[in-house]
Amino acid sequence: MDVLSVIIGIIIGVVSVGFAIELGMKRTNVKQPASRPTHKWSISEITNPRIVAEHMGDMEVPKNAKIVVNQYDNKDMFRGRQVKEHSGIRGNFVLGDDRALILAGPIKEDELGIWTIEKEMLEKLNRYFEDSWYKATNMKHEEQ
Repeated sequence: MDVLSVIIGIIIGVVSVGFAIELGMKRTNVKQPASRPTHKWSISEITNPRIVAEHMGDMEVPKNAKIVVNQYDNKDMFRGRQVKEHSGIRGNFVLGDDRALILAGPIKEDELGIWTIEKEMLEKLNRYFEDSWYKATNMKHEEQ
């Protein structure tokens, strides 16, 4: 009888541990936020950057970036890049293939910003970029 009680106890224990592990590993469907704030960021994190800058600070810009700018600190940083000027630009953001960085101030390293992957927001920012790019004028060659 003692042997039978031990075996039944072991079986009940194994089944109980199995249920506990299963419940502990069960994922809850917690939806991740589509946006998050950031103080530290790098433009190198963004693939195929498209930049809309009401004001562009002095920073290293990737060669493959497309830029629409209103004001800038240093025109030499645009050398060899696709840059257009547009005096009606309002706002500062960097678009990538799958996300955007919206900045609270000028586009410069470590400016306070918000990363977003929200589909509707990305679509609106892309439309704004494309519209601004179409309406902008090419930066004169001697200025590049």
